[in-house]
Amino acid sequence: MSLLVFSSCSSDDDDDNPAKPTVQILELGSGHDSPNDQTAYIGTDAHIEATILAEGLIKEIEVEIHQIDGTYEFGKVYTDSKYVGNKNATFHEHLDIPADAPAGKYHLHLVVVDQFGQTATAESELTLKEAEVSISIDGLIFGSGHDFPDDKTGYIGTAPVIEAASVKAEKGIDRIFVEIHSEGGTAAFELDTTYTYAGETELKDFHKHLLIPDNTPAGDYHLHFQVYDKSGKSLEKSMDIEVKETGIAISGLEIGSNNSAVASNIHTEFKVNATHPLKSIRVRVYKAETPTTYVLNETYVDEFATGDVKEYTFHKHLKATGAAVGEYIIEIRINDAKGANKTIKDKLTITGE
Repeated sequence: MSLLVFSSCSSDDDDDNPAKPTVQILELGSGHDSPNDQTAYIGTDAHIEATILAEGLIKEIEVEIHQIDGTYEFGKVYTDSKYVGNKNATFHEHLDIPADAPAGKYHLHLVVVDQFGQTATAESELTLKEAEVSISIDGLIFGSGHDFPDDKTGYIGTAPVIEAASVKAEKGIDRIFVEIHSEGGTAAFELDTTYTYAGETELKDFHKHLLIPDNTPAGDYHLHFQVYDKSGKSLEKSMDIEVKETGIAISGLEIGSNNSAVASNIHTEFKVNATHPLKSIRVRVYKAETPTTYVLNETYVDEFATGDVKEYTFHKHLKATGAAVGEYIIEIRINDAKGANKTIKDKLTITGE
């Protein structure tokens, strides 16, 4: 199936206007494994990629899909900042296919409108098929943390959550592949991980944390969640997400006297400046070799109960009662009201009770 490029025509061209936009569909398909098969599965999404040139700068992009032999139609208008106002753009989106869409042959129109009202359209056929009944993904969400599991945001240096209410595969789950990759003008970055399974037919309340490294550029990203069964078949769902700076800065950290203190009096001081109101500060002390066994585990919330504290000086004399003499890690985590958090770790030598 050839993918055609069209530029709009007008009987009254305005010589003062810039050249009309152009658009070319590069990929249209059911997912990254089949990016250009002109097929999508009902209840999942269609992978669309196109190149756009708009001398008059992009105003909006519309995807419209309608039945060839029927009246059913659906679509979406994109006015995201990664497109609007740009001259050149790579359109990369995953358009949801409604669960009630009839299977069959469709026609897709990708329409670009520039700031002068000029348009360009690229077209392609698209076949909608019933999704594979042997694999299902229900209740897929992504968010900055347990308090914000569905805000579609990950903060740099944190570990946002990805959850699914249920993942099923009649022939047994082999693996789940999760990928996050950059979109539009965001600097190149990609993160992927694979979770392997022993053939379970259902996973209830799938819950994982994905670490966003400290060097990740902020920007728009796309997340893919793909389930493979033991026969080699797969089903993919995806969503747009955003990676943001935490907006939390920590300065002037002091731990004991040169990072040494007695267990009953660990002087700890630092200053926090945050873009959003602070919610809590958690301090833990543990051995590096046993990171889940704490000799101190305290969370402070009363100081932030008013909901408007963005600057705070933490000054405590902590007590790790019963901690033996030795080398430890002190971990400090600051949480804000929007789901962002920042964690710092430092060495601590306990010299006695």
